[in-house]
Amino acid sequence: MSTIGTKLARLRKQKGLSQDEIASRLQVSQPAYHKWESGLSKPTNENILKICEVFEIDVEELLQEDTSTFTGNTISDSTVLNSSNSVISNINMFSPELMNQLLKNQEQISQILMTQNKLIETFVEKINITK
Repeated sequence: MSTIGTKLARLRKQKGLSQDEIASRLQVSQPAYHKWESGLSKPTNENILKICEVFEIDVEELLQEDTSTFTGNTISDSTVLNSSNSVISNINMFSPELMNQLLKNQEQISQILMTQNKLIETFVEKINITK
């Protein structure tokens, strides 16, 4: 189960920032932020809104308890693995934003393949001309 603290740590690490850097962006002390990550205290409602703004997430995403688990080779629908098989983020597999991004990526892949095909055809033509 993922708590606010573990989510904060994960989000911060994904951005490649230190606790001090995030605390500065949130206009709180580093010890206060550390207490949130370690679960010793919880941010106020005002700070929750700031956190969501800094990490560009919805309040629901931050506050919703995540019960997805990762065990062995089995992952839930809300877990994504990177190439080294470590969990990189929790996502909503049915979100419209995800679907739109997947479609956009697919269009880009199609364009790359079309360009590659044209290059191959041109290369083959040049080879055939030289024979």
